[in-house]
Amino acid sequence: MIDIITNVNGVINNAVWGWPALILLGFVGVLMTCMTKFFQLSHFKYWMKHTIGAIFGEKHITAHTEDKTISQFQSLCTALAATVGTGNIVGVAGAIAVGGPGAVFWMWLIAFFGMMTNYSENVLGILYRRKNTEGEWCGG
Repeated sequence: MIDIITNVNGVINNAVWGWPALILLGFVGVLMTCMTKFFQLSHFKYWMKHTIGAIFGEKHITAHTEDKTISQFQSLCTALAATVGTGNIVGVAGAIAVGGPGAVFWMWLIAFFGMMTNYSENVLGILYRRKNTEGEWCGG
């Protein structure tokens, strides 16, 4: 019985986390990039000005106003830490070791289209968040 469960689990894992998932994620990234008219490139100046540029230009971004909240800068650092973790560093080293220096090109290419997938997740999160009875943001 356990062998049957193990085999079924292996088939499902290969279907979900194997080549089909990689192709699907790549296709979705390309599709969203085309649908947004290459948002990653067309709005580069805007988001640099309002993210990293705002940190150095506006003091209220790094200021901590309330005890129960975090500043915008702290939120940015938390998001970057989650996005650029040790897995990314080890992943690049592993890709170069296995596939050679050309693997970096393919990582950049998939990362470019993956940006749009991540952006879409964030937009949906902001779109579907709601305020609770205490006026705090929930969900999303």
